[in-house]
Amino acid sequence: MLGPLSIAAILCIVASAYWQTFFNMAVLRGTDGQALIFPAFFWIVWELRSELSTLPIRGSWLGLAGLAGAGLAWLVGEMIFMRVLTDFALIAMIWMAILSVLGYRWLSTLIFPLSFLLFAIPIWDPLVPTLVNWTAKFTFLALQASGIPVYREGAYFVVPSGNWSIADACSGIRYLSTCLMLGVLYAWTMYGSLRKRAIFMAGVIVIGVVGNWVRAYLTIAIAHLSDNRFLRDDHGTFGWILFAVLLFGYCWLGWTFRDKETVETDADQTARGAGQHPLRFEAQSSGLRTLAACAGMLMVLVAWPLAKTATAPNQQFRAAEVVDIAPQGGWSRVDRSSVEWTPELQNPSRVRVQSFRKGGLHVDVFIGMFQNQTWTSKLVTSVNQFADSDNPAWSQINRGRAVTEFAGGPLEVKTGVVLGRGARVVAWQWYWIDGASIGGDVRAKFQQMLVRFQGKDDISAWIAIFARGDTSADLATKSLEEFMRDMGGSLERALRATTPRG
Repeated sequence: MLGPLSIAAILCIVASAYWQTFFNMAVLRGTDGQALIFPAFFWIVWELRSELSTLPIRGSWLGLAGLAGAGLAWLVGEMIFMRVLTDFALIAMIWMAILSVLGYRWLSTLIFPLSFLLFAIPIWDPLVPTLVNWTAKFTFLALQASGIPVYREGAYFVVPSGNWSIADACSGIRYLSTCLMLGVLYAWTMYGSLRKRAIFMAGVIVIGVVGNWVRAYLTIAIAHLSDNRFLRDDHGTFGWILFAVLLFGYCWLGWTFRDKETVETDADQTARGAGQHPLRFEAQSSGLRTLAACAGMLMVLVAWPLAKTATAPNQQFRAAEVVDIAPQGGWSRVDRSSVEWTPELQNPSRVRVQSFRKGGLHVDVFIGMFQNQTWTSKLVTSVNQFADSDNPAWSQINRGRAVTEFAGGPLEVKTGVVLGRGARVVAWQWYWIDGASIGGDVRAKFQQMLVRFQGKDDISAWIAIFARGDTSADLATKSLEEFMRDMGGSLERALRATTPRG
């Protein structure tokens, strides 16, 4: 009993010191299979109680150094509002706290349950574009093979009964992550050999990926064949039922190959633990050394939340207004936008759209300012995008990157094509942080960290330029390129004037 109780106590201490991060990770995002992660962790630790009862307590001071490093990573993540970094840091702090108080043998024995906690971190987002592309390709080929007339452009489909889009929410990333989590638990419980576990997990990955392909195809096919009476508007439940059936069938098949010898009975565990009296458990460790390790762990844990409070920015700031972009290079200002569409940002401080025309070219500039950022209002986040996956009016059908000229230098931008309301929009997007134009998310986060550490104004911009490409996407791209070449300097001056000085 003392083994699981010691682990529970350490986790509770870490969770209490960083309760906001823990609450967000374990409760607010505890949807789908994620709600099972921490209960499953404690169940695995309980299953290891007999082995833990034989281990000596020999804390390592190196664990405190690792704990300090993880705490610093957490502080950086808090300063730049990077959820993945704060979550990784919190899990690492649990690892290092166990190492510092209990020792290497405890850490090595608990390597599986501690690694299992990584499923609580949303690390799958970079896979979404790839999964969307794979799902769209398979769905298109399957519909053609079924004899259903279909037109495809990127992730956008047109069938005789209506239009469909493989949005980010349809990528299957939630199904895949849930399958992986449940598959790891099942493989660890049923199999003793690494080979069997690897083979089983390979099958789980196939179910998670290919199963979503089948789900997307069946959804469109059934809706089309039923004249949109079934699965047209609400097909989420159908997807989860399909995955539950596939995963249950696969686990039933895996049950026939289980290693019966790997599961100990309660009687075996009792016999193995016979004579392991709690007094011996305590006698194997030095009381003073353990108390010193606990005290050191507590001091290191508390230091970083205090540092965050000390470095918190001043809430009094000069509000920034988005200034006018002066026309130049033959461009002139127009009152109306070329299309009734704008990107979707979460809680920006200011938003403004300015429109320009040059001959037959029409380009709109969207600027979303972020100032005094918070977790619910931040510049670099996956929820700031061209079109939300739940938006019924607009769908992003393509995404990529391009290098263009801006203010006399090269700039890498994100590109996208958005369809909706009878219009096709070609858009480019990048960031503006402390006088620098940045196209990549990682570099933007790093620049934000430098700004925070230097004590500068916490103000930045999410910038997009876009043009209609109903007749020709190439013409829209040419319009954007010419605008950047002619108006880049003016846009940069407007951004610098927007930033409060002095």
